[in-house]
Amino acid sequence: MLVAVVLAVAATVGVVLFTRVATRPEPAARPTAPPPATAKVVRTDLVDRVEVDGTPGYGAATPLSGRKQGTLTWLPEPGKVVDRGQPLYAVDAVAVPLLIGSTPLYREIRADVPAGPDVRVLQENLVALGYAEAGPPDGKFDAGTGRALRKWQKAAGLPQSGVLAQGDALVLPAAVRVDRVTAQLGAAAEGELMEVTGTERLVTAELEKSRRDYAPAGAAVEVRLPDRRTAAGTVRSVATASAEEGETKLVVTVAFADPAAAPESGQVVVVLTGARRDQVLAVPVRALVALAEGGYAVEVLRDGGRSLVPVEPGMFASGLVEVTGPGLVEGAEVVVAS
Repeated sequence: MLVAVVLAVAATVGVVLFTRVATRPEPAARPTAPPPATAKVVRTDLVDRVEVDGTPGYGAATPLSGRKQGTLTWLPEPGKVVDRGQPLYAVDAVAVPLLIGSTPLYREIRADVPAGPDVRVLQENLVALGYAEAGPPDGKFDAGTGRALRKWQKAAGLPQSGVLAQGDALVLPAAVRVDRVTAQLGAAAEGELMEVTGTERLVTAELEKSRRDYAPAGAAVEVRLPDRRTAAGTVRSVATASAEEGETKLVVTVAFADPAAAPESGQVVVVLTGARRDQVLAVPVRALVALAEGGYAVEVLRDGGRSLVPVEPGMFASGLVEVTGPGLVEGAEVVVAS
């Protein structure tokens, strides 16, 4: 009887042990490492670009001063465009018109005045206004110049004296747009009267002084418009301006290749181009590996394995970097840091 009990117990233990062995969970499989992110070595053109916010307008305003004695009796409204022969302001109820040229009036012009560049400017304007007898513009005040001057003075409502004094007209390089009037009616006409700009719509943008080489005068640029279109432009000028906290900035003025593309308002982006490297090998910047001993390398996938290839970085642009290294070829696959 005891033997039977022992056998029964032994049998029971054996079943329990078997059951535990049979139900023991299998060891978890080790997770497989995901394949590395990679990119191809490409041969491409790298162009270093800088993007800056720009504001449409008419460029920087410059002050305009009067030289005629008397009282201001008429001033233009801001935004008015004044072209050749049109009045800029009035003194003692007599208009002071705009003449276009490169030499200001520096003396009284009359029949007995010696030849000079100021006379040539007057003749050029008279011819442009339709008084051909003033030409050809040679800087000599002859009888034809005198007749043309008196006819123009009559048509413009000016005293028909045949004489043009220094303050009777104002010579500027081109037509202007009145940006801001600084004088008041009834004030003395000599001194600053207003601020004017050109008539062409432009874009102005601020640029860090360290990036001066990105904006040489005459450089081609791209302007991204508020409606996401792009327009071609040219750097017209670069000036220095003081910014906050005493820093010095550059103010870049950009002209549109097609004036009709200029927006009336809104913010634009000016894309300036710097250095350029054509047809070089390049990889994503994230493919560069800093070596403990100094320098850089890229990790190349080759024949199922990986190997570090030392490289010399060159130009950085658009998330890519130019690289040169032994055995590095276009199409090679490199590891990119994720």
